[in-house]
Amino acid sequence: MKYSVLVVDDEELIAKNIAKSIERINPSFQVVSICTTGMEAVEYIREHDINAVFTDIRMPEMDGLELARLISEKHPYIECIIISGYDDFEYARSALIYQVKNYLLKPVNKEELEKCLSDIERHLQASFAHFNEASFQEKEKNAEEIVSLIKEYIHQNYQEMIDLSTIAGKFGFSASYLTKIFMKYEGIAPSRYIKQYRISIAKQLLKNTDMPVSMISSQTGFGDPFHFSKTFKSVAGISPSQYRNQI
Repeated sequence: MKYSVLVVDDEELIAKNIAKSIERINPSFQVVSICTTGMEAVEYIREHDINAVFTDIRMPEMDGLELARLISEKHPYIECIIISGYDDFEYARSALIYQVKNYLLKPVNKEELEKCLSDIERHLQASFAHFNEASFQEKEKNAEEIVSLIKEYIHQNYQEMIDLSTIAGKFGFSASYLTKIFMKYEGIAPSRYIKQYRISIAKQLLKNTDMPVSMISSQTGFGDPFHFSKTFKSVAGISPSQYRNQI
């Protein structure tokens, strides 16, 4: 099984070296993206299913500790590891508050990284195996029904700031289990389904109303107009304004 990793560091060359080291030392981990700011990482996590995040501490806009705090609060199933060139106990202690799994110093020691990855892999395996065979079979009987309920919940609450962790908490299942059954029956991750459903509603509003783009952004659960426009373009290939003009 491959575990998806996000590396966050404002020094892109260092980030690429860390990414290469991770994949070389433990092939079970695949670095799916590199972000250079904490805000960029937050947006990426919101739209993709990530298993582990390796982040620097000192970055512009949002530092690694603030990123770790947000991950702990909104995506507690993601393993977070701090990498920093600052050998400071206060940083390490702050990181532990946000359930950071490890604290590595730059330049990253190969043996320490290898041990860190092994620990993360064991923890993820244990998390995915949380449901024993008997309980999994029982849940599997109702899996399709659960997926239908999740879709209904998304359709009714897409205007709110919902994500995978919100839905997992609402239905009382692990995020990994919900992702697995949703992928099985819908062929798409829950986070991507939310995004596509919101964009489909936005298209209807752009086509059938004169509502400003900023208001449509709020009405479809994106909040930030810039994030809405960026996401819309990634899905539709054009900006919301261009889409409206074409219609």
